Formats: sequence, C-alpha cells, structure tokens
Amino acid sequence: MELRQLKYFVKSAEYLNFSVAAKHLYITQSTLSQQIKQLEFELGFELFLRSSRHISLTEAGEEFLPFARKTILDAEDGVQRLHDLQHVKVGTLRVGVTYSLSTVLTEGLISFMREFPGIKLEIFYKTVDELLSLLREHKVDFILSYKPLFDAPDVDSMPLFENMLALVVEKDYHIMPKTRIKLEELKDLPLILPSKGLQARMMLDRLLDGMNIELKSKLELNETNILLQMVATGNYATILSTSAVFGKNRFKAIPLDAPGNVMEASLLSLKGAYQKTAAKEFIKILLDTEAVKRRLINLI
Repeated sequence: MELRQLKYFVKSAEYLNFSVAAKHLYITQSTLSQQIKQLEFELGFELFLRSSRHISLTEAGEEFLPFARKTILDAEDGVQRLHDLQHVKVGTLRVGVTYSLSTVLTEGLISFMREFPGIKLEIFYKTVDELLSLLREHKVDFILSYKPLFDAPDVDSMPLFENMLALVVEKDYHIMPKTRIKLEELKDLPLILPSKGLQARMMLDRLLDGMNIELKSKLELNETNILLQMVATGNYATILSTSAVFGKNRFKAIPLDAPGNVMEASLLSLKGAYQKTAAKEFIKILLDTEAVKRRLINLI
C-alpha cells in the first residue's frame, strides 16, 4: 500500500467520479483506476461500487475513508515539521479570513511577506461557516474571524480584541451627530445590508430578535467592499463591524446601542492539530500590527 494510492482513493471518494478525480490529480483515468484496483486487491475489499454512469463507496470504502485521510494528514504533518526545520524558508501558509476583518489582515500580510519571502501565502475570503468547513478539512491553517455565534467544540479560539456592530455611513452623510444609535432609529434609513450568513448580519439578526423592528433593506450583498462602495456614494448606510472600516477615512461608524453588541475578533484553529511554524510566526506578526494593538484588550 502506497501513500499515493491513499491520495487517489480519497480524491475519488471526494468526487465520486474517476474522470474528474484524475483531472485534479493530473494523471490519466486509466492510471487512477489501475491504482485503485491494486489498493483494493491489497486490502481484500472493494472500495467502490462501479456502474457505467457513476461510482459510489462500498461499506468497506466508507469505513476505510477516515483512516486514509488521517494517514495522509499525518504524513503531511511530518513533511511540514521537516519544512519547519528549515527556519520557515519554504512552504505554504493558508489563512482564512471573514470579509469584515480583511482590513485587519492587510498590515500583517505585508510584514509577513517581507520577513518570510520564501513562504507562499494563500488567503481565502469566505463566510465563517465556509471557513470552518475548510479548517476541518485541513484546507486552511487558521482563521481570522469573529468568534462564531454558535458552538464549535472542535475549534480553539484565541481572542484578539472586542468590537461592535455599527451603522456605517459616508463621512459627510446627513445624520444627527451621536456616539451611539438605537435600533429603532435604523427603521427609516436607506439601508443596504450584508447577506444572511455573514457574521455582521447574523449579529444584527440576533440583536433584532424579539424587538419587533423591521428594517427597510434596499439591497443585500455578501461582499463588504461593494457594500462600502455603495455607502461611499452618500446615498446609503449599512451595518458592519467597526473593524470593517478601520483606517478608511471616507466613512464613519456609529456603534449600535443595543444590549449584547459585543463581537470578539479571534484566531480560530482546530483543537489538537499541529500548528506550522509559519502559522506561529504569522500570528506573532499579526498581534504586533497597529490594527490589532490599537484595540487589543487584556483577556488573560
């Protein structure tokens, strides 16, 4: 049994299509089929049910799949430890970040790339649900996100700073000067809102729950930058975390005056998972950025 055969098996189980799996593995379909058959011969079990149109996992295949994945991950962790011995000179670091914290990440990215030019960075901007799925599949090394509003017992959370949900408007937008704004005052504003599934929207819906307040949303988007472009016209307002406009002088953020309006920016990682040296170095750099230090709170 070879490691590559396990990789071929896992990829085939992922797509349930030998042709598609072969393309992603950069091998021919005949080579893939031959290696899968050889693996099945060595195991003494068929792993796939085959028909002219599709394939599916057998009971043996279902049972074997998590062990194959673990073996591959253990081997990759071993290789990563060897890379780490090279003083973070080579390798790939994959970071997930939610849309609302993208501005917090930028300064850290610039510093890390300057200090570790041999490390390739892959950045994934997605919702927290999507990023947690990638984390559990070991497709990202850690996530920069607000702490999930739901239980995630398999995830460790390292607090960075506390934040608030705010009404975000263009700096010259005509609104009464105030340090806080009540939820009731949002009803008559021309709002454009983040889509359901984004953390700012989940937090807003939680604050509005049971309040009998209906907001008039003219548009919903899952892309924070486009929301801010619309707000920059001076015709609309939106609801985002104050971090979403950190360093952006074109906007002002007025925190919502509502009980429980606290969002904890955090670094999320899998419990018990090996952490690359590159990830540790990136986190140290991130903690030292102005974007974090200016809002860092003592949570220890």
